[in-house]
Amino acid sequence: MPLHVYPWLLLVTFSLSARAQDLAFPIRSEFSWEKMEKKVSSAQVEQFIHGTPTEFENFKRPSKYNSLNLDSLPSRLHFLDINGDGLLDVIFDGESGGEVRLIDIFVNLGTGYKKTFSGLQSVKKMDWRDGRLYRLYLYDWGCCADYLNIDKIYQLTNDKPNSPRFVQMYQATFVNATVFPEATLEKPFRFEVLNDKYNIRFAPAVDDTSEQLWTSDAKDGVHGNVIGRLAKGARGTVLNKRTDTSGREWWFVEVDEEFYPTGNVLLKEEQNDFPTKVVGWISSRFAKII
Repeated sequence: MPLHVYPWLLLVTFSLSARAQDLAFPIRSEFSWEKMEKKVSSAQVEQFIHGTPTEFENFKRPSKYNSLNLDSLPSRLHFLDINGDGLLDVIFDGESGGEVRLIDIFVNLGTGYKKTFSGLQSVKKMDWRDGRLYRLYLYDWGCCADYLNIDKIYQLTNDKPNSPRFVQMYQATFVNATVFPEATLEKPFRFEVLNDKYNIRFAPAVDDTSEQLWTSDAKDGVHGNVIGRLAKGARGTVLNKRTDTSGREWWFVEVDEEFYPTGNVLLKEEQNDFPTKVVGWISSRFAKII
């Protein structure tokens, strides 16, 4: 199966109580606001903007160095009913005024709008159930010269009237050079690592020498396309596999949160604000199917 580099998130759909082997992994996902947003009048747009006076300062007070203005703001506003109450809520998907992009969600209370969620970078998928937004998938590619990518999934709860909560339920990280397969296996399977300090890489190839953006940050002899080392007994899910010209079989994996790599160039455990999975490639030679 051909492989490509996809600088977007690895999407994962699962229930709060699901185990890793129960997950589904739609790796490639195109997102379009046009397919779900509602068309509204310019008067409705202006009403929302005037009703959120402390928001969008970068658009309301442009300078000669800033291309953002009130004329460009409406294209960043998306009107849709996220909580099934018949009122159009608003999702802002646009510039922050700095390097990062913002995802802000405003719930329509009937008498005004209340911001209920703030996230970063881009929406990659939205799941709906019974006419309500059920899960929100965000992809954060970092900013500036960052090489880390973070995927997050939030589940919407409506346990309080007019106050939907977005509860984070998933986080994964990978480097921006990661080679993604075009699709997942029809039946992903579980694995366990047999050797200690087992390499996890961003591509299905042995490369221990090449220079990368993160080489100076690497620890424990991690070089080339190695992004970390897994402990013996580490487990996760194999999403796809590939055999190289030498006959070595590579597994494209998602490593369970509790087996976070050591000596890695990814998020450090002390920096994680949420249990984080790691996505990459391992050789199948010293790993077993469980």
